[in-house]
Amino acid sequence: MAPKYLLKLDYFSKYIISVIPINILELLAAIAGTYYLKKVAYLKSTKYLVIFLWITIFIELISSYPAIAYFSEYKYFSFIKDTPYENNYWLFNLFIIFSIVFYIYYFRSFLKGKNWKLLLKILSYLYVLSSIVNLLFTDIYFKGYSQFTTITGTLLLFLSIVVFYFELLKSDELLNIKRFLPLYISIGVLIFYLCITPINIFSEYFGGENNFYIQLKANVYLYANIFLYSTYILGFIICSNEKRSY
Repeated sequence: MAPKYLLKLDYFSKYIISVIPINILELLAAIAGTYYLKKVAYLKSTKYLVIFLWITIFIELISSYPAIAYFSEYKYFSFIKDTPYENNYWLFNLFIIFSIVFYIYYFRSFLKGKNWKLLLKILSYLYVLSSIVNLLFTDIYFKGYSQFTTITGTLLLFLSIVVFYFELLKSDELLNIKRFLPLYISIGVLIFYLCITPINIFSEYFGGENNFYIQLKANVYLYANIFLYSTYILGFIICSNEKRSY
């Protein structure tokens, strides 16, 4: 059996390989979004999208504290050892809610049908309320990703994207679809959540000692994030030459 410090070194190398590329792409996407805002007359929802990307970077930095604690053998953040905050599930359970609601708002902002806009708005409020109740009255908050939050949120997000696509097919934007930024965002979000949702659902059943699950989760998140933020960057760059507001 390998010495403990060698195992930690191996885990640390895998952690760096799986996390650093994501952080770099998140930063590049936020920078590309900021560049887009300087080049194009943008909509309010697009401005909020770029702000959301910068908030995501901030959350990712905060959420790294368990890894720093573990690989430093708790020389840093020693106060979290053997506490519910030893993992960052509590933070991401809240951020998942925030992310889902934001994306629903983003795609809803491009809808013309008032009934659909109102329905998605009401469903968003109900989703937030029910998700918070679920986190308060179950023990999942610190143990893993909430299945209720993940599944319900993903279904609502898919609904908003399907309605967005349906209205897009009936609009004049199809004539200039290559430079329609929301299309790139929708593709990235759709594929991303299709990939990570099954992984998050099973997080409750696989503990930190299940190396297969840990590696699978790391790989899925790595490639899903690479696709997501690469799509964002591509969309921002291509659409930055468009003078219309999106």
